[in-house]
Amino acid sequence: MDLKNFLKTWEGTQAENKWSRLFIAGLLFLNCILAFQAFTKDTKVVLQPPTLSEEAWVTKNNSSRSYQESWGLYLAQLVGNATPATVGFLKDRIGPLLAPAIYSEVIEAIELQANQIENDRVSMRFEPRQVDYEESTNKVFINGYSFVKGVSGKEARTERTYEFQISVSHYQPLVDYINTYEGKPRTSRILGQIERRENIRKEREDRNNAN
Repeated sequence: MDLKNFLKTWEGTQAENKWSRLFIAGLLFLNCILAFQAFTKDTKVVLQPPTLSEEAWVTKNNSSRSYQESWGLYLAQLVGNATPATVGFLKDRIGPLLAPAIYSEVIEAIELQANQIENDRVSMRFEPRQVDYEESTNKVFINGYSFVKGVSGKEARTERTYEFQISVSHYQPLVDYINTYEGKPRTSRILGQIERRENIRKEREDRNNAN
């Protein structure tokens, strides 16, 4: 059959219109799928954190490991170098980042620390040495040295770790958890070892008491 001559006939015109409608419907369906994906997929923003060399990204409600590590390092330096003169600045900077559940507790702790520093007439500073991220707990660990200088001018150094849990809400970081203590990071593995040692100690005490 000569396709060119067939399309000139009435039957050919009807057939061409039929297939055209099918193709148009198929294209509309594909466009709807693309539009749905575009509206439902979060926009990923790629960043270059100033505190770390690794590239980071953030979406509406999620972020990369390097993004959380960068914010953890920034927060540890901010909190670790608090003084009576900077406590107001510190509250203004960290306050908007705190989750409502921990806001009051953290602000009170910052004020208490500042009052203790002022009463004891000491200065504190923190030098980070290591940044780690634990995926199972979503915790960022900032380990380093804390220095305390008294009125005598002598400076005491202790190893200190800051822990943070940082989520993302509408592209903004949200600090859900803060903790600090002397020593190395207490990861899940380390906490498990501590718990096992404590259980063994209690078992020995119970046996000794029973005897």
